[in-house]
Amino acid sequence: MIFSLYLHVPFCVSRCGYCSFYSRATGPDVRRGDALVEAWLAGVGREAERIGRIWEGRPPLRTVYIGGGTPTVLSPAVWARLLRVLEGAFDVSGVREATVEANPCSLTDDHLRLWRDSFVTRVSLGVQSLRDDELSWLGRRHDAREALLAIEKTLAYGFDASADLIFGLPLQTLRTWHDSLHRVVASGVGHVSAYQLTLSPHTPLGKSFEQKNFELPEGYPFYRFAQWYLALRGLAQYEIASFARPGGECLHNLAYWRQENVLALGPSAWGYLGGGWESQERSPDGSSCHKFKYCGGLRYHNVSTLEEYISVSETQLPIAGAERLQGRAAKTEAAILALRTRWGIDAAAFTERWGRECREEILGVLKSVPPRLVRIDESGARLTPAGMRVGNAIWVELMALDD
Repeated sequence: MIFSLYLHVPFCVSRCGYCSFYSRATGPDVRRGDALVEAWLAGVGREAERIGRIWEGRPPLRTVYIGGGTPTVLSPAVWARLLRVLEGAFDVSGVREATVEANPCSLTDDHLRLWRDSFVTRVSLGVQSLRDDELSWLGRRHDAREALLAIEKTLAYGFDASADLIFGLPLQTLRTWHDSLHRVVASGVGHVSAYQLTLSPHTPLGKSFEQKNFELPEGYPFYRFAQWYLALRGLAQYEIASFARPGGECLHNLAYWRQENVLALGPSAWGYLGGGWESQERSPDGSSCHKFKYCGGLRYHNVSTLEEYISVSETQLPIAGAERLQGRAAKTEAAILALRTRWGIDAAAFTERWGRECREEILGVLKSVPPRLVRIDESGARLTPAGMRVGNAIWVELMALDD
């Protein structure tokens, strides 16, 4: 068994008004040590140790992704302890890619030196924009100069660098979007993720827009421009929101789209188990038993808050719920996830896993889609760039098969 690992760091100095990911605003004093940080770290250690017991040893990892929150609000001293926890609980000798998310204004040389001496290989920087007025509207704590300096330092320390950008902002024009794309590509990053701004009604900005009946601008022209411009500059689109130079694709992201095994660690973290094994463990006092068995796909999630997470006993895992994927729904999800990538559905592999009848059913739906949006041949099916732009509409057609 080979696994990927997602670890959630639930701390930020302050929360951005548009962010819907779980985090706790700690304020600027978190670097001096915080009781909640200590409790979280202890909880991570307990959970990692329990996972190791269930899988009867140190589970071997292929990819690691440490996200948040803002992982770089943790001090280098806390980071050193966290890395020791991970190295003790998991076999990291075969890790091909290990990513840490970083905020440009909290990333330090001490972080980079520490990561360079560990198994970390990649830094994903939350740039979001290289226009100061747009960054101010988003409530980001850094400016464009700091973002470019963070990229420069990351590359100088020998890491692969990725930059996140957001389009569809109220202040944004195609000219300012081009400026951000141009400058981030010129900085030397090998990977760009471009996300359309969406506002959850539970976020401060989402509530504000709803109350004032504001609407965000149409994101289609920005996305289309990014597809054209990034390809022109050598970054090919390999996933709905991701572009990379050859060989620079994020392997951890691909683990999700390929339904590989992903372990969850930390509060609000999600995992996926593809199955193929049976493992059982009973607690030392016989009070509880954890059992995992192949079931065609199991998506699970940990408790959602830090308070719940740190209160979990040493004999329990912090799993709050799970969804068993089976039957037609599992097959449809496999097709949708594959179509998120440039490789699409591999006909032979899909047939081997799900059967010829299911393959023909999926392809039957895709054949009804205009040919400019999807390419179908003997090897399988994949979306065109135009198809990527209307992917949600195609997913809806496929999900109708579940009814």
